[in-house]
Amino acid sequence: MDDNANMRARTLSQAPQWTVQTAADGQQALAATARPDLIVSDVMMPRLNGFGLLHALRQAPGTVGLPVILLSARAGEEATVEGRTQGAG
Repeated sequence: MDDNANMRARTLSQAPQWTVQTAADGQQALAATARPDLIVSDVMMPRLNGFGLLHALRQAPGTVGLPVILLSARAGEEATVEGRTQGAG
C-alpha cells in the first residue's frame, strides 16, 4: 500500500512470478477481497495509515498472523521500535 501512484506502479507488480494487488491507503487494502500472503505498506498514508492498517489486521481472526512489512521515510531507531511495538516485522 502506498498513497503515491508512481510508487505503486514501480512495485513488485512488474515481477511476473508474483500476483500483486495495490491499494492507495489502508482502507482500500482492508476492502480488498483476496487475502494476501504478505503485506508491504507505507506508514504515512491518508485515511488509514500503515499503523492503523496493521492494528486492524491484528484484530481480525483471519489476518492476525499475516506477515506485514511497514516502510517509512522516517529514519532512526525510534521509528523502528515504533513499528516493531505495533507488530510489524
